[in-house]
Amino acid sequence: MILTGSPNTVAEGRVSSIQAFVTSGVPYYVPTFERIEKNALPWWHVNPWALTVPWLWAGLRGVWLVFWIALAIDLLGIVCLMQVVKFSPLLAEAQANAAENVTLIDRYSKWIRNFGTAGAVLLVAGRLWVGGRADRWYYRQYSRWRIDQTIASGVDPRRLLLAGLIMLIVSPLTIYRATQLRLDGRACLNLIRAGEETDALLLRTGVADAASLIDGLQAEYDDLSDQFARLDAIRDRTSEQNSRRSELRKLLRDTGRDLETARTAVATGWREKFDCWFIDDFPTLARLVPPENVIYRRVPDEEAIASGRDGATKVVRTVKDPVEGRRVNIFTYSAESIDISINYLRASFAGIFDAMTNVLRQSLIRVEILFMQTPWPVISFLFLALAWHYTGRATTVFVGACLAFLAAFELWQVAMQTMALVVVSTALCILVGLPVGIWMAKNKWARWITEPVLDVMQTIPSLSYLVPAVAFFGISQPPAVLATVVFAMPPMIKLTALGILQVPESTKEAGLAFGASERQLLIKVELPMAIPSIMAGLNQTIMLALSMATISAFIGAEGLGAIVTAALGDAQAGKGLLAGIAIALVAMMIDRILKGIRMSFSRI
Repeated sequence: MILTGSPNTVAEGRVSSIQAFVTSGVPYYVPTFERIEKNALPWWHVNPWALTVPWLWAGLRGVWLVFWIALAIDLLGIVCLMQVVKFSPLLAEAQANAAENVTLIDRYSKWIRNFGTAGAVLLVAGRLWVGGRADRWYYRQYSRWRIDQTIASGVDPRRLLLAGLIMLIVSPLTIYRATQLRLDGRACLNLIRAGEETDALLLRTGVADAASLIDGLQAEYDDLSDQFARLDAIRDRTSEQNSRRSELRKLLRDTGRDLETARTAVATGWREKFDCWFIDDFPTLARLVPPENVIYRRVPDEEAIASGRDGATKVVRTVKDPVEGRRVNIFTYSAESIDISINYLRASFAGIFDAMTNVLRQSLIRVEILFMQTPWPVISFLFLALAWHYTGRATTVFVGACLAFLAAFELWQVAMQTMALVVVSTALCILVGLPVGIWMAKNKWARWITEPVLDVMQTIPSLSYLVPAVAFFGISQPPAVLATVVFAMPPMIKLTALGILQVPESTKEAGLAFGASERQLLIKVELPMAIPSIMAGLNQTIMLALSMATISAFIGAEGLGAIVTAALGDAQAGKGLLAGIAIALVAMMIDRILKGIRMSFSRI
């Protein structure tokens, strides 16, 4: 809004604008905003409402930046002061026996002093800072409102209600948690189990309530104790008496455990339950009976072997008895169900997994032979020639230095093993990723389904990929290749689809106008124009494959990663550092060469 005209008109327009924005407190905000415009507001100026109740003032006027900053500072200050409340009783308890608690007294005293000081400084200095900055922040909101009338303006009780609701959700629990000592990690679980076991005892004994159950268990415990004491007092016991004594000891132990469990369940008050539900970990919402403990395994099929089929096998299902009374949370239930499913698949489709493992192993062996038995001068010449042709002199010198490092530190053969793993993994990524990328680019439903899957694949930690690979294929190099493929494939798919989607519509229309079919359009127009993007995906795939090849050493992959893993296990920092540098140099060398190749395609 630009104001023109006489000075009086401009001043009246400015006042009207500010009045329309603030709606209340006009006598205060008009001169304040005018001084801010003239850069004449003194540094000691403080908004009294923002100083005393900043969150309510900010919520009422919609200055949410001030609201969140003030709420965070005040909460942090109160939390610090609550530490004083929490540790003061502990300090008094330690001072009651000062000779044995010198360290605790010093620790608690230091905590109380530091937290108390920090809390007081935060509350006082924080309020002064927020109060001093509030009007300046409010003026910035006014400046935005002059351009965009949807910006919050005036006072609105609904915003105040929202601010109060936020404070009600955030503040009480946070402050209460600051007054409590850290909960034992198993305390809540023990309370849950005590309740479950008590319910089972009530059902088993037919008693109406927990109090009657405790009375009955106490009477039974006392009776067993008397019987055990009488038998224990006999010096020359018969074998029957010894057996009865052992039986009584077991019954006494079980009854005592049941009695303690029932007492724990009854003694659990509302405060313990509240703490477990609201200030401990996220509450356990369900306790389930676990799935059947099933094991699937392959055994020789005697009938098939007798009929002439040598080596025939069949899947045998074995069910173990469940643990009586055992209940688990949803995480454990789901994990055990997945384990049973994987065990079934591994036993039922062992032939398929074995065939895949054999194909991968043979591919790795042949690529390793290619890299490791080719004379090093030939490999070096090929790398240098590629660098010279596609990049330039500087990159060629760098590639030569990388190769010299591998040779000087006798890491050549090990690096070639890593290269073999990367080559096989990258080949599989191209074989699968290129068609999937084309499919994504051509089909919006495929893109809608595949993109979330690829996002998840890129988000899952790399070590997590080793778990299913080991579950299905064991520990060796083939599962390392599969884990590397799954980890490194998303960039290949995404950038292939992106490259095809970025081909101009006018170019595709021209191809179709000249009579090209959909297949010819893809092969002769879209893929050639998408090659720079595809090469970028290939580059990223190779980099990810190199990083995963290092981690795959945990499940038996050979190469530079194995040296890093062994150095980590033996705390040999030197070996691990040198192997890590070698991995980095190999990655940088490949990256520079591929970048040059990609740039050459971009110039075509």
